Amino acid sequence: MATPTRRLVLQNIKTVLETITTGNGYKTTIDTVEALGKSWATVKPGQKPWLGIVPQRESLSFEYSNIRVVLTLLVIGHVAGTTQDDRASKLNDLLDDVIAALNTDTTRDNNAISTTITSVETDEGAPDGDGDGSMVITTNVAYFRGVGSS
Repeated sequence: MATPTRRLVLQNIKTVLETITTGNGYKTTIDTVEALGKSWATVKPGQKPWLGIVPQRESLSFEYSNIRVVLTLLVIGHVAGTTQDDRASKLNDLLDDVIAALNTDTTRDNNAISTTITSVETDEGAPDGDGDGSMVITTNVAYFRGVGSS
């Protein structure tokens, strides 16, 4: 039996985010990408910059023998830095890199119709933080699946 499209989409996103390194032309080198969400306090300092992928709700619309699915997911990012300005700079670089990486192939290796970043939230390096900064990127991935299987 074939791998479900949803799983292929999520695997592709994790793989693409793992390519974020300065050696690949990005501003950031990601230490860890995980398929779960964590708060900045639970990510060890040596793992930052860190990214987590958290699937959220899915909306479905039936179109004949297919279902059009829009999967909303969060990409959570945490960085470490010595000053608020350092953390803000690292967050902005990471944000730029994640947007670029997600847009290298919006079809998720031909498994999706589109990938659209819909919103971004950041603490701009947490001025009163403990050396950490965080961001959340909301992304919608649209794809088709069959009514019986994908």
